[in-house]
Amino acid sequence: MRIALGTVREPKIAGVRMALERLAALPWPGEPVDLLPVEVASGQADTPLSAAATVAGARTRARSAMTATGAELALGLEGGIEVLAGEPSRAVLRNWAVAWDGRREGIGSSAGVLLPEAVAVPVLAGEDLASVIDRHARERDVRSRQGAFGVLTAGVLTRAEAYAQAVVGALAPWYKGRWEG
Repeated sequence: MRIALGTVREPKIAGVRMALERLAALPWPGEPVDLLPVEVASGQADTPLSAAATVAGARTRARSAMTATGAELALGLEGGIEVLAGEPSRAVLRNWAVAWDGRREGIGSSAGVLLPEAVAVPVLAGEDLASVIDRHARERDVRSRQGAFGVLTAGVLTRAEAYAQAVVGALAPWYKGRWEG
């Protein structure tokens, strides 16, 4: 099975591979997978500021990846921020995945982690999370390694692992179907 992936970022690719390893125990997809990472745009801000915008970015990536590769299934991954209702400087980081086969769509998300106020305020003011988390962690290019998830959870949950959670959820319409009546 050829699965297009709307990104070339290593933590996202690693998250998809983790998810596929977990699903192989079902067994799903029951055949070798050829993962086809391709650089595509999300059509959203670098750091989407709502669940709706984040899912829309993942959806655009999935559809663009399928168009670019002609694969049987495509995945789009996007991380974003969700402001907690009634709490203007409190926000949660969450990753989303959209799976698309040309007919049906699956959507999944990761666990969320509360951003410290020192991170939330500049991000909500429009600064990209990647820049803010680098400054917060006093590191460079955090998103290419453990990601904001890794920094904010002391490595207990990395960016790749959070994407694996989202991908497992997004692929549910394909792997769970074998047990439906």
